[in-house]
Amino acid sequence: MKPYRRFLLGVASLLLCGFAQSQGWPQQPVKIVVPFAPGGSVDTLSRFLAESLQHDLGQPFIVENRPGAGGNIGTEAVVRAAPDGYTLLVAGLPTHALNPYLYQLDYDPLTDLTAIGLLGAAPNLLVVNPELGVETLQDLVALARQKPGELTFSSAGPGTTGHLAGEILKRQANLDIRHIPYKGQADATLAVMRGDVAFAFVTIPGTLARVEAGQLKALGITSAERSSLAPDIPTFVEAGFPDFVILAWYNLSAPAGLPQAIQATLTAALDTFMTAPATLELFARLGMEPVYLKGAPYRAYLQKESDHWGAVVKTAGIRRD
Repeated sequence: MKPYRRFLLGVASLLLCGFAQSQGWPQQPVKIVVPFAPGGSVDTLSRFLAESLQHDLGQPFIVENRPGAGGNIGTEAVVRAAPDGYTLLVAGLPTHALNPYLYQLDYDPLTDLTAIGLLGAAPNLLVVNPELGVETLQDLVALARQKPGELTFSSAGPGTTGHLAGEILKRQANLDIRHIPYKGQADATLAVMRGDVAFAFVTIPGTLARVEAGQLKALGITSAERSSLAPDIPTFVEAGFPDFVILAWYNLSAPAGLPQAIQATLTAALDTFMTAPATLELFARLGMEPVYLKGAPYRAYLQKESDHWGAVVKTAGIRRD
């Protein structure tokens, strides 16, 4: 963002802060931009959050889906919006820590957005076709080493967490494996079930049922500890990969320069939202774990994730523009 724009946003923030403190916020409907298509986990979480905020703050919170370019179109629309509290963003890992390294962006999500709160995170499962003949992650690694260049893994597309998880496994286990991109997780999962590829990293929703039905075999989960949603599936840490923790996380943001009074109001509402039993039930249905961070710890987390994924993308040599 150019220095002159930063100056104008700073002036606007001071003016808006005084208005918010004297008049109260919100005084009109608030738009929550979701930079992905309707129906996914981010969209579902956003609509549930919108209902909670509307209940607590007394104004309509309206979800607007603006998909495209891996989430960049909707995210940039929020970056360019006025920092008056009436445009918010629910996004996550791709928009904040991956896309700056995958695309040529005209903005920096770490500096051109106000970080309000981290809401939750979802691990990936590594799944294989039961007929592959492996029972553990160590078996899969051994098979890949026996057949260098032959094993393939699918993903929902280049630069997705499923793709990058495979690249991390390739690097950490020193494997010669190949990536096969598909158009979405459903197609990537079906490729494993058909035996077109050896394995895939996929999210829990829509996958656990196939594992329980015997259509897929789950060898590992990418969370630091076993998930309460799948307690029988070991972590990569248990399997001898101490640094293999990959979480797709979700957050709430606003344009840079959001007044402190509005931030405080939103944070108080999030405090209530994140501890509500209905929210915890929703997270379980979505295959997420509630991970609530705000303030300095949250900003530090964003920076750490950005640095980590930047290194992964650079090592893998991935670009999408």
